[in-house]
Amino acid sequence: MLPLETLLAMCGFALASSATPGPVNIIGAMTGATHGAPRALRFVSGATASFLALLVIVGSGMLIGTEWVLALAGPMTLAGSAYLLWMACGLLRGGGGNPADSDPRIPGFWSGVVVQGLNLKAWLAVFSSISTFVLPLEDRTTGMAVFTILFGAICWLSLAAWAWGGARIGQSQMRVFNGIMALILALSVAGMLVQAAP
Repeated sequence: MLPLETLLAMCGFALASSATPGPVNIIGAMTGATHGAPRALRFVSGATASFLALLVIVGSGMLIGTEWVLALAGPMTLAGSAYLLWMACGLLRGGGGNPADSDPRIPGFWSGVVVQGLNLKAWLAVFSSISTFVLPLEDRTTGMAVFTILFGAICWLSLAAWAWGGARIGQSQMRVFNGIMALILALSVAGMLVQAAP
C-alpha cells in the first residue's frame, strides 16, 4: 500500500487540478445554469471518463518510456481551442431557460469526453502528476491504479460541484452569467494557446 503522505499529496493535487477554474469547469457551470444540474452531470461524467482514459493511456506510455505522448500536445491544443470556442458560442446563444431534454445544444456525455480530451489543462495535469507521484514509486503499477481511482472520484465530485453551483444561478441572471462564463472560457483558451506557443 502507498504511504499516507503520498495518498494525501495525490488527493491534494487531484483536488487542485479538478476544482480550479478551467474550460471543463466553466462549461459544466454554464450547462448547470442553463439546463439544470441533473442534465449537466452527463457532461461531468463524460469529462471524468475522458480524463481517466487520458490518465491511463498517457500514464502507461510514460511508465514504459515512450515519447509519442509529447508529440500530441500541439495538435490537441489547437483542436481543443477551436472546439471550446465553438461550445462557448453555442452556450452563449442558448441564453436562458431549460430547453427540452433532447435539445442538441445541451452538452452531454460525448461533449464532455471531447472537451476534456482536447483540454490542455488535463494533459498538463496528467504529465505533471504522473511524473511527480507515480514515476518515483517502487511499485508504479499499484501507484498508477490507486492514483487513477482517487483522481476519478475527486474529478467527478469537483466538476459536479461546478455544475451544481451553476444551477443555483437565477433565471433573471442567466444571460449575464453565461456571458461572463463565455468570456472566461475564451480567456482560458487564449491562455492555453499562449502556453502551447513555442
